[in-house]
Amino acid sequence: MSSNHPPSPYADNGGRPRQYDVEPWRKWAYYGGGALQVLGVLAFLSVFFTIALSFGFMGHNPAMISAHVQRGFIMFPVAIVGIFMINGGKMLRDVGRKGLAGSGIILSPQGEARDAEAWNRSKGAQDQHRLEEVPALSGLGAARGDAEPQIRVRCRACGYLETEDAAFCSGCGARM
Repeated sequence: MSSNHPPSPYADNGGRPRQYDVEPWRKWAYYGGGALQVLGVLAFLSVFFTIALSFGFMGHNPAMISAHVQRGFIMFPVAIVGIFMINGGKMLRDVGRKGLAGSGIILSPQGEARDAEAWNRSKGAQDQHRLEEVPALSGLGAARGDAEPQIRVRCRACGYLETEDAAFCSGCGARM
């Protein structure tokens, strides 16, 4: 390879190690938020399920009808708590997916870019893969004569074609 070839964009990361996956606390927040949402939906629906179930046991006694409807209204705050649990779970999942800066809790553009690094790397690798599959674009740089052909190395883990100087695969993040 010639010395005038530009360095790979994957060679340096500003002194930080590459991040190919989200931090464990973000995974816990994401899945915990999902569990909180499920519990909120169950709490919300339990009130209506209790009222609907009570109609089957009422019979024709007016006193029983009043007692079962009253029990449903006593459980109404459980539905309100369920709504708060659903919204809290959604916010927790948002923090888990986007990170503290990406979700707007911490106002930091650098932090937002760092939090989104794993997704941006994945999107870039997918776009590069799509472009490599287009036959019309495959020889475009070489046809103009201003681009040197690049040597590509196939990743052993996922089969992605990576530049020869890459330390990690852009497709799956495995060490090359």
